[in-house]
Amino acid sequence: MSEPITAGEVAAILRGLDKLTTTVESMQSDIQALTLEVRVNQAKNDEQFNTVRTEIKAVNDKVEALRAELRDDVNELRTQQRSTDGRLWAFIVGLVTLVGSGVIKVLWFDRA
Repeated sequence: MSEPITAGEVAAILRGLDKLTTTVESMQSDIQALTLEVRVNQAKNDEQFNTVRTEIKAVNDKVEALRAELRDDVNELRTQQRSTDGRLWAFIVGLVTLVGSGVIKVLWFDRA
């Protein structure tokens, strides 16, 4: 059945248990240190992420401002182009009328 354990074997088992306990405690402290390091890195990453988010928001705001300014400039250019087109058409119509009336005068009324 069971054999009796000697004092030396009990001492060896207790030493083994002590080493195991020491190892477990060491592992627990290592895990706690790693947990702390992970939390610190997570806080740093969150801060960097928030900084990047803020910078992206600033860039988006600048882009929107530039788009609005560009829209205003395009609308102003359209208005200027319409007035230029109107003056050009007035000049062309006037020129065609002048040339047409000159041709009609020469053909019909210049028979002397």
